[in-house]
Amino acid sequence: MGILVMSDSHGLVREVAQVVGRHKVEKILHCGDFCVDHTRDPFSKMTLVRGNCDTTKAVPTEQQTKWNDLHILQTHGHLFGVKSSLLRLHYRAEETGANVVIFGHSHVPVCGVERDVLFLNPGSLQMPRGFDVPTYAILEQTGVTSTAVQVSVSFYDHLGSPVKSLGGKYSFRR
Repeated sequence: MGILVMSDSHGLVREVAQVVGRHKVEKILHCGDFCVDHTRDPFSKMTLVRGNCDTTKAVPTEQQTKWNDLHILQTHGHLFGVKSSLLRLHYRAEETGANVVIFGHSHVPVCGVERDVLFLNPGSLQMPRGFDVPTYAILEQTGVTSTAVQVSVSFYDHLGSPVKSLGGKYSFRR
């Protein structure tokens, strides 16, 4: 089992509930711009961060989660200028000791390792950019050595069909 990662659902509730019900996972992380009451189901069962379109101050702009050998930094990305560069986000990962950074804001699904840190943007469930369909992702740890972690990242469209052109297998520092 892994972690379900989604972002930028912008008011969708039924569709988010369908995604959550579709996969058996250990954690659900939403990277902001959920734009609904965070205490309502299914959002109340998620680890949330506040995006630039969310109004509640009860949800933080950043979360850190330890899961297996992953040290995950979760943010929306708007406070780090992710539409132009991941550099500020990388600096924050170094400050926090994160080896995985999940974020949204750009609505562009992307996943890759930069300087031994995995960066994952699951795309948007509401308004995809740079891709034809709404997307979300599942992150699974597949292996570990004394110095590295191996993971698999699988992307899915809003209907639950795998998106083979995105994701893959990655290795980065433990």
